[in-house]
Amino acid sequence: MTQTRTQIFYSGSLNNSIKQLIDQNENKSPRWTPLSKIKNANKVRKIVSGYNQNCLIWKGINNLEFHQANSEPKSFTIEKEEIKDIQSGYLTYLILTKSGKVFSLAQDFFNREVPLSDPQSSTYEKIRPVPFFNKKENNRKVDTFAMVGWSNYFVCKDGKLFGNGYNQGRLGDGTSNQAKNLPILIFENVTRVFGGVQGYGFFFTTKNNELYACGTNQCGCLGIGNLTNQKSPVKVPKRKAEDILDLQTNDGHSTLITKEGKTYGCGRNGFNGFTKKKSTFTEIEELKNKKVVEYFGGSKISLALTNENELFGWGFYSDNHPTDQYGNIRIQIPHKFNLPEIFQNNPSIKLKITCGTECIYLYPSSNSCLIQDFQKLFESKIFCDSKLSLNENIQIPIHKIIVESRTNLQISTIEDLLNKESFSKQEILLFLKWVYFDEITNVDLLKQIFNSLNISYPPKNTFQKDLHDLFNDEDSKDFTLLIKNDEDEDEYEEILVHKIVLLTRSGLFREMFENITEESKSVKDYSGKSIESIEILIKYFYTEKIELTADHDIQLVIEELEDSIEYYQLNENSNILSQLNQITNKL
Repeated sequence: MTQTRTQIFYSGSLNNSIKQLIDQNENKSPRWTPLSKIKNANKVRKIVSGYNQNCLIWKGINNLEFHQANSEPKSFTIEKEEIKDIQSGYLTYLILTKSGKVFSLAQDFFNREVPLSDPQSSTYEKIRPVPFFNKKENNRKVDTFAMVGWSNYFVCKDGKLFGNGYNQGRLGDGTSNQAKNLPILIFENVTRVFGGVQGYGFFFTTKNNELYACGTNQCGCLGIGNLTNQKSPVKVPKRKAEDILDLQTNDGHSTLITKEGKTYGCGRNGFNGFTKKKSTFTEIEELKNKKVVEYFGGSKISLALTNENELFGWGFYSDNHPTDQYGNIRIQIPHKFNLPEIFQNNPSIKLKITCGTECIYLYPSSNSCLIQDFQKLFESKIFCDSKLSLNENIQIPIHKIIVESRTNLQISTIEDLLNKESFSKQEILLFLKWVYFDEITNVDLLKQIFNSLNISYPPKNTFQKDLHDLFNDEDSKDFTLLIKNDEDEDEYEEILVHKIVLLTRSGLFREMFENITEESKSVKDYSGKSIESIEILIKYFYTEKIELTADHDIQLVIEELEDSIEYYQLNENSNILSQLNQITNKL
Protein backbone atom coordinates (compact mmCIF):
# COMPACT_ATOMS: atom_id res chain seq x y z
CA MET A 1 0.00 0.00 0.00
CA THR A 2 1.29 3.46 -0.89
CA GLN A 3 1.67 5.66 2.18
CA THR A 4 0.38 9.22 2.00
CA ARG A 5 1.04 12.20 4.22
CA THR A 6 -2.66 12.47 5.10
CA GLN A 7 -2.90 8.94 6.49
CA ILE A 8 -3.36 8.06 10.15
CA PHE A 9 -1.15 5.30 11.53
CA TYR A 10 -1.64 3.25 14.67
CA SER A 11 0.34 0.84 16.76
CA GLY A 12 -1.92 -1.09 19.06
CA SER A 13 -4.34 -3.97 19.37
CA LEU A 14 -7.02 -3.01 16.86
CA ASN A 15 -6.38 -6.35 15.13
CA ASN A 16 -5.69 -8.26 18.36
CA SER A 17 -2.03 -8.69 17.41
CA ILE A 18 -0.44 -7.25 20.53
CA LYS A 19 2.64 -9.45 20.52
CA GLN A 20 3.56 -8.45 16.98
CA LEU A 21 3.47 -4.72 17.47
CA ILE A 22 7.11 -4.32 18.36
CA ASP A 23 9.48 -5.94 15.89
CA GLN A 24 12.87 -6.81 17.37
CA ASN A 25 14.40 -6.45 13.93
CA GLU A 26 13.35 -2.82 14.01
CA ASN A 27 15.13 -2.18 17.30
CA LYS A 28 11.99 -2.24 19.47
CA SER A 29 10.16 0.38 17.42
CA PRO A 30 6.38 0.20 16.98
CA ARG A 31 5.14 -1.49 13.86
CA TRP A 32 2.93 1.12 12.22
CA THR A 33 -0.23 0.18 10.33
CA PRO A 34 -2.23 2.62 8.17
CA LEU A 35 -5.72 3.07 9.56
CA SER A 36 -7.64 3.02 6.30
CA LYS A 37 -11.15 3.07 7.76
CA ILE A 38 -10.80 6.72 8.75
CA LYS A 39 -11.93 8.73 5.74
CA ASN A 40 -10.90 12.32 4.91
CA ALA A 41 -7.94 12.07 7.25
CA ASN A 42 -6.69 15.45 6.04
CA LYS A 43 -9.62 17.05 7.89
CA VAL A 44 -8.69 15.52 11.25
CA ARG A 45 -7.95 18.17 13.86
CA LYS A 46 -7.45 15.94 16.90
CA ILE A 47 -7.68 12.31 18.04
CA VAL A 48 -8.07 11.24 21.68
CA SER A 49 -8.07 7.67 22.97
CA GLY A 50 -9.14 6.18 26.28
CA TYR A 51 -10.01 2.63 27.29
CA ASN A 52 -9.16 -0.30 25.03
CA GLN A 53 -9.06 0.56 21.30
CA ASN A 54 -11.65 3.35 21.46
CA CYS A 55 -10.90 6.74 19.97
CA LEU A 56 -12.80 9.95 19.28
CA ILE A 57 -11.85 11.94 16.17
CA TRP A 58 -12.62 15.63 15.64
CA LYS A 59 -13.03 16.70 12.03
CA GLY A 60 -13.86 20.11 10.60
CA ILE A 61 -15.82 22.66 12.62
CA ASN A 62 -18.27 20.51 14.59
CA ASN A 63 -18.02 16.92 13.34
CA LEU A 64 -16.98 13.93 15.43
CA GLU A 65 -16.39 10.23 14.74
CA PHE A 66 -16.19 7.52 17.38
CA HIS A 67 -14.26 4.36 16.51
CA GLN A 68 -14.29 0.97 18.23
CA ALA A 69 -12.68 -2.31 17.19
CA ASN A 70 -14.98 -4.55 15.17
CA SER A 71 -17.65 -1.84 14.93
CA GLU A 72 -18.67 0.65 12.32
CA PRO A 73 -17.67 4.25 13.10
CA LYS A 74 -20.35 6.46 14.63
CA SER A 75 -20.71 10.03 13.42
CA PHE A 76 -21.92 12.98 15.47
CA THR A 77 -22.50 16.67 14.82
CA ILE A 78 -22.97 19.31 17.52
CA GLU A 79 -25.48 21.58 15.85
CA LYS A 80 -25.09 25.36 16.05
CA GLU A 81 -21.78 24.98 17.89
CA GLU A 82 -18.10 25.16 16.92
CA ILE A 83 -15.78 22.71 18.67
CA LYS A 84 -12.82 24.17 20.55
CA ASP A 85 -11.28 21.01 22.05
CA ILE A 86 -11.90 17.35 22.89
CA GLN A 87 -10.47 15.30 25.78
CA SER A 88 -10.54 11.68 26.86
CA GLY A 89 -10.77 10.11 30.28
CA TYR A 90 -10.87 6.38 30.85
CA LEU A 91 -14.37 5.73 29.49
CA THR A 92 -15.84 9.18 28.98
CA TYR A 93 -15.11 11.77 26.28
CA LEU A 94 -15.80 15.47 26.74
CA ILE A 95 -16.21 18.10 24.04
CA LEU A 96 -15.74 21.85 24.62
CA THR A 97 -17.27 24.38 22.21
CA LYS A 98 -16.10 27.91 21.50
CA SER A 99 -19.27 29.24 23.14
CA GLY A 100 -18.07 27.72 26.43
CA LYS A 101 -20.45 24.73 26.58
CA VAL A 102 -19.39 21.20 27.46
CA PHE A 103 -20.81 18.01 25.96
CA SER A 104 -20.25 14.36 26.84
CA LEU A 105 -20.04 11.10 24.92
CA ALA A 106 -20.72 7.91 26.97
CA GLN A 107 -21.36 9.56 30.32
CA ASP A 108 -25.01 10.48 30.95
CA PHE A 109 -24.55 13.16 33.60
CA PHE A 110 -28.31 13.53 33.98
CA ASN A 111 -29.19 9.92 34.77
CA ARG A 112 -25.97 8.15 35.77
CA GLU A 113 -23.76 8.54 38.79
CA VAL A 114 -20.22 9.80 38.27
CA PRO A 115 -17.83 8.20 37.55
CA LEU A 116 -18.72 5.77 34.79
CA SER A 117 -16.48 2.83 35.67
CA ASP A 118 -17.89 -0.28 33.99
CA PRO A 119 -16.71 -0.80 30.38
CA GLN A 120 -19.66 -3.09 29.72
CA SER A 121 -22.13 -0.32 30.53
CA SER A 122 -20.35 2.23 28.37
CA THR A 123 -22.51 3.13 25.41
CA TYR A 124 -21.46 5.66 22.82
CA GLU A 125 -24.77 6.40 21.17
CA LYS A 126 -25.42 10.07 21.84
CA ILE A 127 -23.68 13.39 22.51
CA ARG A 128 -25.22 14.92 25.64
CA PRO A 129 -24.80 18.36 27.23
CA VAL A 130 -23.14 18.39 30.64
CA PRO A 131 -25.97 19.85 32.77
CA PHE A 132 -23.94 22.00 35.14
CA PHE A 133 -22.72 24.15 32.27
CA ASN A 134 -26.03 24.47 30.46
CA LYS A 135 -28.56 25.24 33.17
CA LYS A 136 -29.89 28.76 32.85
CA GLU A 137 -29.53 29.37 36.58
CA ASN A 138 -25.84 28.51 36.48
CA ASN A 139 -24.77 29.21 32.92
CA ARG A 140 -21.00 29.17 33.30
CA LYS A 141 -18.79 29.39 30.24
CA VAL A 142 -15.77 27.09 30.13
CA ASP A 143 -12.48 28.33 28.68
CA THR A 144 -10.37 25.15 28.95
CA PHE A 145 -10.60 21.73 30.61
CA ALA A 146 -8.80 18.46 31.39
CA MET A 147 -9.66 14.89 32.31
CA VAL A 148 -7.89 12.47 34.65
CA GLY A 149 -9.22 8.91 34.56
CA TRP A 150 -12.71 9.31 36.01
CA SER A 151 -12.37 12.96 37.08
CA ASN A 152 -13.01 16.16 35.14
CA TYR A 153 -11.65 19.70 35.61
CA PHE A 154 -13.05 22.89 34.08
CA VAL A 155 -11.52 26.38 34.00
CA CYS A 156 -14.30 28.90 33.41
CA LYS A 157 -13.88 32.20 31.64
CA ASP A 158 -13.92 34.01 35.00
CA GLY A 159 -10.83 32.03 36.09
CA LYS A 160 -12.65 29.70 38.50
CA LEU A 161 -11.58 26.04 38.46
CA PHE A 162 -14.24 23.39 39.07
CA GLY A 163 -13.94 19.62 39.32
CA ASN A 164 -16.23 16.61 39.47
CA GLY A 165 -16.14 12.82 39.30
CA TYR A 166 -13.88 10.43 41.18
CA ASN A 167 -12.42 11.92 44.37
CA GLN A 168 -9.99 10.14 46.74
CA GLY A 169 -8.30 13.46 47.32
CA ARG A 170 -8.16 14.33 43.61
CA LEU A 171 -10.80 17.06 43.59
CA GLY A 172 -8.87 19.53 45.72
CA ASP A 173 -11.58 20.00 48.36
CA GLY A 174 -9.45 18.68 51.23
CA THR A 175 -11.40 15.41 51.46
CA SER A 176 -11.39 11.90 50.05
CA ASN A 177 -15.15 11.63 50.03
CA GLN A 178 -17.39 9.98 47.47
CA ALA A 179 -17.60 11.02 43.84
CA LYS A 180 -19.07 14.41 43.01
CA ASN A 181 -21.77 14.56 40.38
CA LEU A 182 -21.98 18.33 39.92
CA PRO A 183 -18.67 20.21 39.72
CA ILE A 184 -17.34 21.83 42.90
CA LEU A 185 -15.19 24.96 43.15
CA ILE A 186 -11.48 24.16 43.58
CA PHE A 187 -9.54 27.40 43.02
CA GLU A 188 -9.76 30.91 41.53
CA ASN A 189 -7.61 33.01 39.16
CA VAL A 190 -6.71 29.88 37.19
CA THR A 191 -5.45 30.05 33.60
CA ARG A 192 -4.87 26.41 32.53
CA VAL A 193 -5.46 22.89 33.86
CA PHE A 194 -3.58 19.67 33.01
CA GLY A 195 -4.51 16.00 33.37
CA GLY A 196 -4.00 12.60 31.74
CA VAL A 197 -5.91 9.49 30.69
CA GLN A 198 -5.03 7.56 33.86
CA GLY A 199 -3.44 10.13 36.14
CA TYR A 200 -3.33 10.15 39.93
CA GLY A 201 -3.87 13.89 40.25
CA PHE A 202 -3.99 17.14 38.33
CA PHE A 203 -2.05 20.39 37.79
CA PHE A 204 -3.12 23.95 37.10
CA THR A 205 -1.54 27.36 36.54
CA THR A 206 -2.65 30.72 37.90
CA LYS A 207 -2.57 34.35 36.86
CA ASN A 208 0.24 34.81 39.39
CA ASN A 209 2.50 32.68 37.15
CA GLU A 210 2.42 29.75 39.60
CA LEU A 211 1.98 26.00 39.07
CA TYR A 212 -0.15 23.99 41.51
CA ALA A 213 -0.64 20.24 41.96
CA CYS A 214 -3.16 18.07 43.81
CA GLY A 215 -3.88 14.35 44.22
CA THR A 216 -2.24 11.02 45.02
CA ASN A 217 1.54 11.36 45.34
CA GLN A 218 3.08 8.22 46.83
CA CYS A 219 5.20 7.87 43.67
CA GLY A 220 6.26 11.53 43.61
CA CYS A 221 4.25 12.29 40.46
CA LEU A 222 3.18 15.76 41.70
CA GLY A 223 6.78 16.99 41.51
CA ILE A 224 6.63 18.80 44.86
CA GLY A 225 9.72 17.22 46.46
CA ASN A 226 7.99 14.67 48.72
CA LEU A 227 5.77 11.57 48.55
CA THR A 228 2.84 12.94 50.56
CA ASN A 229 -0.67 12.82 49.08
CA GLN A 230 -2.24 16.24 48.62
CA LYS A 231 -6.00 16.60 49.09
CA SER A 232 -5.76 20.36 48.50
CA PRO A 233 -3.71 22.21 45.86
CA VAL A 234 -0.07 22.96 46.69
CA LYS A 235 2.54 24.97 44.79
CA VAL A 236 5.06 23.11 42.64
CA PRO A 237 8.46 24.65 43.43
CA LYS A 238 10.70 26.25 40.81
CA ARG A 239 8.11 26.13 38.04
CA LYS A 240 6.62 29.16 36.29
CA ALA A 241 3.31 28.97 34.47
CA GLU A 242 4.53 31.08 31.56
CA ASP A 243 7.28 28.54 30.72
CA ILE A 244 4.97 25.53 30.30
CA LEU A 245 4.03 24.22 26.87
CA ASP A 246 2.36 21.03 28.11
CA LEU A 247 2.10 18.93 31.24
CA GLN A 248 0.52 15.49 31.57
CA THR A 249 0.21 13.03 34.42
CA ASN A 250 -0.42 9.28 34.06
CA ASP A 251 -0.26 6.23 36.33
CA GLY A 252 2.28 7.46 38.87
CA HIS A 253 4.40 9.67 36.60
CA SER A 254 4.22 13.18 35.13
CA THR A 255 5.99 14.89 32.24
CA LEU A 256 6.42 18.64 31.72
CA ILE A 257 7.44 20.23 28.41
CA THR A 258 8.63 23.84 28.36
CA LYS A 259 8.09 26.30 25.54
CA GLU A 260 11.80 25.97 24.77
CA GLY A 261 11.25 22.25 24.15
CA LYS A 262 12.94 20.94 27.32
CA THR A 263 11.49 17.76 28.85
CA TYR A 264 11.18 17.10 32.59
CA GLY A 265 9.90 13.98 34.36
CA CYS A 266 8.96 12.94 37.87
CA GLY A 267 7.28 10.05 39.67
CA ARG A 268 7.63 6.30 39.31
CA ASN A 269 10.93 5.02 37.93
CA GLY A 270 10.73 3.35 34.55
CA PHE A 271 7.85 5.63 33.58
CA ASN A 272 9.35 9.03 34.40
CA GLY A 273 12.25 8.82 31.91
CA PHE A 274 14.70 7.66 34.58
CA THR A 275 15.75 4.40 36.21
CA LYS A 276 15.09 5.89 39.66
CA LYS A 277 12.07 7.50 41.29
CA LYS A 278 11.99 11.32 41.18
CA SER A 279 9.88 13.54 43.43
CA THR A 280 10.75 16.78 41.61
CA PHE A 281 10.60 17.61 37.92
CA THR A 282 14.05 16.73 36.55
CA GLU A 283 15.27 17.26 33.01
CA ILE A 284 15.47 13.96 31.12
CA GLU A 285 19.08 13.39 30.12
CA GLU A 286 18.46 11.63 26.78
CA LEU A 287 16.34 14.57 25.52
CA LYS A 288 18.56 17.45 26.65
CA ASN A 289 19.74 18.17 23.11
CA LYS A 290 16.28 17.77 21.59
CA LYS A 291 13.46 20.30 21.21
CA VAL A 292 10.19 18.53 22.00
CA VAL A 293 7.15 20.15 20.38
CA GLU A 294 4.47 17.50 20.93
CA TYR A 295 3.99 15.17 23.90
CA PHE A 296 1.39 12.61 24.90
CA GLY A 297 1.28 10.16 27.77
CA GLY A 298 -0.84 7.02 27.76
CA SER A 299 -1.50 4.66 30.63
CA LYS A 300 2.16 3.78 31.18
CA ILE A 301 3.95 5.05 28.08
CA SER A 302 5.28 8.49 27.20
CA LEU A 303 5.73 9.69 23.62
CA ALA A 304 7.57 12.85 22.55
CA LEU A 305 7.93 14.35 19.07
CA THR A 306 10.75 16.76 18.32
CA ASN A 307 10.86 19.71 15.92
CA GLU A 308 12.81 17.44 13.54
CA ASN A 309 10.02 14.81 13.49
CA GLU A 310 11.87 12.38 15.74
CA LEU A 311 9.69 10.19 17.95
CA PHE A 312 10.94 9.08 21.37
CA GLY A 313 9.15 6.70 23.71
CA TRP A 314 9.70 5.39 27.21
CA GLY A 315 7.78 3.53 29.90
CA PHE A 316 6.49 0.06 30.55
CA TYR A 317 4.75 -2.16 28.00
CA SER A 318 2.36 -4.43 29.90
CA ASP A 319 0.05 -7.01 28.37
CA ASN A 320 -2.16 -4.11 27.27
CA HIS A 321 0.71 -2.48 25.40
CA PRO A 322 3.08 -3.47 22.61
CA THR A 323 5.31 -6.37 23.64
CA ASP A 324 7.88 -8.55 21.94
CA GLN A 325 7.65 -12.33 21.52
CA TYR A 326 9.21 -12.89 24.94
CA GLY A 327 6.54 -10.97 26.85
CA ASN A 328 6.74 -7.65 28.65
CA ILE A 329 9.53 -5.18 28.03
CA ARG A 330 10.47 -1.98 29.76
CA ILE A 331 12.08 1.03 28.11
CA GLN A 332 13.06 3.03 31.18
CA ILE A 333 14.77 5.88 29.36
CA PRO A 334 13.75 7.57 26.07
CA HIS A 335 14.31 5.39 23.05
CA LYS A 336 14.05 6.63 19.47
CA PHE A 337 11.23 4.98 17.51
CA ASN A 338 11.06 4.64 13.75
CA LEU A 339 8.31 6.56 11.98
CA PRO A 340 6.31 5.40 8.97
CA GLU A 341 8.45 5.99 5.89
CA ILE A 342 6.29 8.84 4.61
CA PHE A 343 7.08 10.86 7.75
CA GLN A 344 10.80 10.10 7.97
CA ASN A 345 13.20 12.98 7.28
CA ASN A 346 10.29 15.17 6.30
CA PRO A 347 10.07 18.29 8.46
CA SER A 348 7.39 19.79 6.20
CA ILE A 349 4.85 17.43 7.79
CA LYS A 350 3.88 18.49 11.29
CA LEU A 351 2.87 15.43 13.29
CA LYS A 352 0.58 14.81 16.24
CA ILE A 353 0.58 11.85 18.60
CA THR A 354 -1.98 10.41 20.99
CA CYS A 355 -2.44 7.19 22.95
CA GLY A 356 -4.75 5.61 25.50
CA THR A 357 -4.62 2.34 27.40
CA GLU A 358 -3.74 0.29 24.29
CA CYS A 359 -3.32 2.14 21.01
CA ILE A 360 -0.90 4.76 19.78
CA TYR A 361 -2.09 7.03 16.96
CA LEU A 362 0.26 9.06 14.79
CA TYR A 363 -1.19 11.54 12.32
CA PRO A 364 -0.36 14.78 10.47
CA SER A 365 -1.70 18.08 11.72
CA SER A 366 -4.74 19.21 9.76
CA ASN A 367 -3.89 21.66 7.03
CA SER A 368 -3.95 25.35 7.86
CA CYS A 369 -6.33 27.62 5.99
CA LEU A 370 -3.37 28.81 3.95
CA ILE A 371 -2.61 25.27 2.79
CA GLN A 372 -6.31 24.58 2.18
CA ASP A 373 -6.62 27.67 0.00
CA PHE A 374 -3.62 26.81 -2.17
CA GLN A 375 -4.73 23.21 -2.47
CA LYS A 376 -8.03 24.48 -3.87
CA LEU A 377 -6.10 26.73 -6.25
CA PHE A 378 -4.08 23.77 -7.53
CA GLU A 379 -7.15 21.58 -7.96
CA SER A 380 -9.25 24.29 -9.65
CA LYS A 381 -6.54 25.26 -12.16
CA ILE A 382 -7.96 28.80 -12.32
CA PHE A 383 -5.88 31.94 -12.89
CA CYS A 384 -2.94 29.95 -14.27
CA ASP A 385 -0.43 32.27 -15.92
CA SER A 386 2.12 29.74 -17.22
CA LYS A 387 2.58 26.06 -18.04
CA LEU A 388 5.10 23.27 -17.84
CA SER A 389 5.83 21.91 -21.31
CA LEU A 390 7.32 18.42 -21.08
CA ASN A 391 8.12 15.51 -23.31
CA GLU A 392 5.37 13.72 -25.23
CA ASN A 393 3.41 16.95 -25.64
CA ILE A 394 2.58 17.18 -21.94
CA GLN A 395 1.44 20.65 -20.91
CA ILE A 396 0.42 21.35 -17.32
CA PRO A 397 -1.09 24.75 -16.35
CA ILE A 398 0.67 26.32 -13.36
CA HIS A 399 1.10 29.58 -11.45
CA LYS A 400 4.58 30.79 -12.23
CA ILE A 401 5.46 32.59 -9.00
CA ILE A 402 4.41 29.60 -6.85
CA VAL A 403 6.46 27.05 -8.78
CA GLU A 404 9.54 29.26 -9.12
CA SER A 405 9.56 30.38 -5.49
CA ARG A 406 9.32 26.81 -4.20
CA THR A 407 12.04 25.39 -6.43
CA ASN A 408 14.25 28.49 -6.76
CA LEU A 409 14.35 27.69 -10.47
CA GLN A 410 12.94 29.41 -13.53
CA ILE A 411 10.22 27.57 -15.42
CA SER A 412 12.44 27.11 -18.46
CA THR A 413 15.14 25.50 -16.29
CA ILE A 414 12.61 23.15 -14.70
CA GLU A 415 11.43 22.10 -18.14
CA ASP A 416 14.96 21.45 -19.38
CA LEU A 417 15.90 19.34 -16.36
CA LEU A 418 12.68 17.32 -16.26
CA ASN A 419 12.79 16.66 -19.99
CA LYS A 420 16.06 14.79 -19.50
CA GLU A 421 14.01 12.15 -17.67
CA SER A 422 10.88 10.30 -18.67
CA PHE A 423 8.41 11.39 -16.02
CA SER A 424 4.74 10.89 -16.75
CA LYS A 425 2.14 13.62 -16.39
CA GLN A 426 0.74 11.89 -13.32
CA GLU A 427 4.18 11.84 -11.70
CA ILE A 428 4.69 15.56 -12.34
CA LEU A 429 1.24 16.28 -10.87
CA LEU A 430 2.29 14.43 -7.72
CA PHE A 431 5.37 16.64 -7.57
CA LEU A 432 3.20 19.75 -7.99
CA LYS A 433 1.12 18.69 -4.99
CA TRP A 434 4.25 19.19 -2.93
CA VAL A 435 4.86 22.54 -4.67
CA TYR A 436 1.39 23.89 -3.90
CA PHE A 437 0.52 22.39 -0.52
CA ASP A 438 3.37 20.19 0.81
CA GLU A 439 1.64 16.89 0.01
CA ILE A 440 4.02 13.94 -0.36
CA THR A 441 2.36 10.80 -1.67
CA ASN A 442 5.41 8.93 -2.98
CA VAL A 443 8.73 9.52 -1.24
CA ASP A 444 10.85 7.65 -3.79
CA LEU A 445 9.32 9.52 -6.73
CA LEU A 446 9.78 12.89 -5.04
CA LYS A 447 13.41 12.11 -4.27
CA GLN A 448 13.92 11.22 -7.93
CA ILE A 449 12.36 14.47 -9.18
CA PHE A 450 14.26 16.53 -6.62
CA ASN A 451 17.47 14.89 -7.78
CA SER A 452 16.64 15.72 -11.40
CA LEU A 453 16.15 19.37 -10.40
CA ASN A 454 19.30 19.38 -8.25
CA ILE A 455 17.22 20.11 -5.15
CA SER A 456 18.24 18.54 -1.85
CA TYR A 457 15.84 16.15 -0.11
CA PRO A 458 14.17 16.40 2.35
CA PRO A 459 12.86 19.89 1.54
CA LYS A 460 14.47 22.64 3.60
CA ASN A 461 11.33 24.75 3.84
CA THR A 462 7.63 24.18 4.24
CA PHE A 463 5.17 25.83 1.86
CA GLN A 464 4.25 28.27 4.61
CA LYS A 465 7.88 29.27 5.15
CA ASP A 466 8.41 29.79 1.41
CA LEU A 467 5.29 31.93 1.19
CA HIS A 468 6.50 33.97 4.15
CA ASP A 469 9.77 34.55 2.29
CA LEU A 470 7.75 35.54 -0.77
CA PHE A 471 6.03 38.23 1.30
CA ASN A 472 9.44 39.79 1.95
CA ASP A 473 10.39 39.66 -1.73
CA GLU A 474 9.22 43.11 -2.82
CA ASP A 475 10.76 42.86 -6.30
CA SER A 476 8.59 39.90 -7.28
CA LYS A 477 5.29 41.53 -6.33
CA ASP A 478 3.24 42.11 -9.46
CA PHE A 479 0.09 43.86 -8.28
CA THR A 480 -1.00 46.96 -6.38
CA LEU A 481 -3.88 47.28 -3.96
CA LEU A 482 -5.12 50.90 -3.84
CA ILE A 483 -6.44 52.15 -0.50
CA LYS A 484 -8.29 55.48 -0.39
CA ASN A 485 -6.47 58.10 1.65
CA ASP A 486 -8.69 59.46 4.44
CA GLU A 487 -7.10 62.91 4.21
CA ASP A 488 -7.46 63.29 0.46
CA GLU A 489 -10.31 61.47 -1.31
CA ASP A 490 -8.57 61.85 -4.64
CA GLU A 491 -5.40 60.06 -3.50
CA TYR A 492 -4.76 56.40 -2.83
CA GLU A 493 -2.14 54.67 -0.76
CA GLU A 494 -0.53 51.61 -2.31
CA ILE A 495 0.15 48.10 -1.00
CA LEU A 496 2.24 45.83 -3.21
CA VAL A 497 1.12 42.20 -3.34
CA HIS A 498 1.36 39.06 -5.42
CA LYS A 499 -1.81 38.84 -7.43
CA ILE A 500 -2.07 35.07 -7.04
CA VAL A 501 -1.90 35.32 -3.24
CA LEU A 502 -4.63 37.96 -3.14
CA LEU A 503 -7.09 35.99 -5.24
CA THR A 504 -6.27 32.66 -3.57
CA ARG A 505 -6.93 33.92 -0.05
CA SER A 506 -9.97 36.14 -0.63
CA GLY A 507 -13.26 35.25 -2.28
CA LEU A 508 -14.00 38.95 -2.75
CA PHE A 509 -10.83 39.54 -4.76
CA ARG A 510 -11.48 36.38 -6.80
CA GLU A 511 -14.80 37.85 -7.85
CA MET A 512 -13.16 41.20 -8.65
CA PHE A 513 -10.43 39.57 -10.77
CA GLU A 514 -13.02 37.74 -12.81
CA ASN A 515 -14.37 41.10 -13.94
CA ILE A 516 -11.11 42.86 -14.83
CA THR A 517 -8.65 42.23 -17.61
CA GLU A 518 -5.57 40.05 -17.10
CA GLU A 519 -3.40 43.03 -17.95
CA SER A 520 -4.67 45.05 -14.99
CA LYS A 521 -1.94 45.79 -12.47
CA SER A 522 -4.03 47.29 -9.69
CA VAL A 523 -7.43 47.21 -8.01
CA LYS A 524 -9.17 49.58 -5.59
CA ASP A 525 -10.26 48.47 -2.14
CA TYR A 526 -13.67 49.90 -1.22
CA SER A 527 -13.93 48.43 2.28
CA GLY A 528 -13.34 51.74 4.05
CA LYS A 529 -10.95 50.06 6.45
CA SER A 530 -7.77 51.71 7.62
CA ILE A 531 -4.58 51.04 5.72
CA GLU A 532 -2.92 49.59 8.84
CA SER A 533 -5.67 46.96 9.15
CA ILE A 534 -5.41 46.05 5.48
CA GLU A 535 -1.61 45.81 5.71
CA ILE A 536 -1.94 43.42 8.65
CA LEU A 537 -4.52 41.37 6.74
CA ILE A 538 -2.34 41.17 3.62
CA LYS A 539 0.59 39.90 5.70
CA TYR A 540 -1.77 37.35 7.24
CA PHE A 541 -2.55 36.11 3.73
CA TYR A 542 1.12 35.10 3.44
CA THR A 543 1.96 34.06 7.00
CA GLU A 544 -1.30 33.00 8.69
CA LYS A 545 -0.35 35.28 11.60
CA ILE A 546 -1.93 38.47 12.93
CA GLU A 547 0.87 40.74 14.12
CA LEU A 548 0.08 43.92 16.06
CA THR A 549 2.48 46.40 17.65
CA ALA A 550 2.12 49.22 20.12
CA ASP A 551 2.14 51.67 17.18
CA HIS A 552 -1.19 50.32 15.93
CA ASP A 553 -4.62 51.55 17.00
CA ILE A 554 -5.21 48.10 18.44
CA GLN A 555 -8.92 48.40 19.24
CA LEU A 556 -9.70 49.77 15.76
CA VAL A 557 -7.62 47.09 14.04
CA ILE A 558 -9.28 44.29 16.03
CA GLU A 559 -12.75 45.55 15.12
CA GLU A 560 -11.86 45.92 11.44
CA LEU A 561 -10.18 42.53 11.22
CA GLU A 562 -13.16 40.82 12.85
CA ASP A 563 -15.32 42.30 10.10
CA SER A 564 -12.78 41.36 7.41
CA ILE A 565 -13.55 37.62 7.60
CA GLU A 566 -17.00 38.06 6.11
CA TYR A 567 -16.27 41.13 3.97
CA TYR A 568 -13.28 39.63 2.15
CA GLN A 569 -14.91 36.16 2.06
CA LEU A 570 -12.07 34.34 3.78
CA ASN A 571 -11.82 30.60 4.42
CA GLU A 572 -14.50 29.57 6.91
CA ASN A 573 -11.83 27.85 9.00
CA SER A 574 -9.81 31.04 9.35
CA ASN A 575 -8.03 31.36 12.70
CA ILE A 576 -8.19 35.17 12.70
CA LEU A 577 -10.82 35.33 15.45
CA SER A 578 -8.90 33.00 17.76
CA GLN A 579 -5.75 35.08 17.29
CA LEU A 580 -7.67 38.29 17.96
CA ASN A 581 -9.17 36.75 21.10
CA GLN A 582 -5.69 35.91 22.36
CA ILE A 583 -4.58 39.48 21.70
CA THR A 584 -7.66 40.87 23.46
CA ASN A 585 -7.09 38.67 26.52
CA LYS A 586 -3.58 40.11 26.89
CA LEU A 587 -4.75 43.74 26.81
